[in-house]
Amino acid sequence: MMKRQPDGTWRNTRRPIVASPEILRARWVEAEILRLKTMGLSFEDMALQITHVGRGKRPAMVTISPGVTFPDDYSITRQGCHKAFKKAIARQPTLELEELRKLDNARSEQMFLNLQPGIHKGSLRAIEVGIKVLDHSARINSHAAPQRHELTAKDGKPLTLVQLLNAVGEIADEE
Repeated sequence: MMKRQPDGTWRNTRRPIVASPEILRARWVEAEILRLKTMGLSFEDMALQITHVGRGKRPAMVTISPGVTFPDDYSITRQGCHKAFKKAIARQPTLELEELRKLDNARSEQMFLNLQPGIHKGSLRAIEVGIKVLDHSARINSHAAPQRHELTAKDGKPLTLVQLLNAVGEIADEE
């Protein structure tokens, strides 16, 4: 079966796919966007950063591979960044819960390390944010103490099971 090259021309099955400069650039943009999104930048800021990198005004976060070229007037919009982000995420293997926890822990540790100078100086804001980061880590890793939730009636007293069933209505039997 004959397949097409990325530029639309037909190729023989014995001939490998030739990645055009546009495809190489698109893959680099996807990698750069994933890195910038991990850092927490908005799509507007990502578009500005990538445009400046393409014009040679700023350094890239991800190494630019040989063969990646940019036109002199290169620019990308925030919508283009969003589209590239969606494509890059679709290419990534889905992360399991444990992998997501590890990623979240790494981010939390990095945030807490960045707060250390302010915490040591006694900055109340840095201490507040540090406590929030630690609380977040405790909840993610199931180290936080369980919380008790209680439903109360209009009079402020705890609901009884009978009152709760009356409020919910009849529950159909499942077979």
